[in-house]
Amino acid sequence: MTQLDRSTGPVPRDRFLEIANLPFGQAAKAIRKYDPMWGREEGEKISWRVECSGTMTGTAHVEAASEEEAMELADMLTAADVDWDGGHDDIEVISVAVDP
Repeated sequence: MTQLDRSTGPVPRDRFLEIANLPFGQAAKAIRKYDPMWGREEGEKISWRVECSGTMTGTAHVEAASEEEAMELADMLTAADVDWDGGHDDIEVISVAVDP
């Protein structure tokens, strides 16, 4: 969580004057690096990047004359060869951040 300065809010003091002297429109972009909601309308939506991790199970079929051949063919499968089953309940959110 960002530390708030009593005078400059989320913007570090050493960057505050630099940001204040930026041309029109550029200051808002710079401030939003520290506070992505600054100066936005109430309820305005912005893009957020959500990083997740999860476990899914799936099924694929290969035709082989032996278990050994089936294992060899299984090793060559790609994600596109698999029919994926759910797994949505097993998703863990790792982070949420504003899209750059």
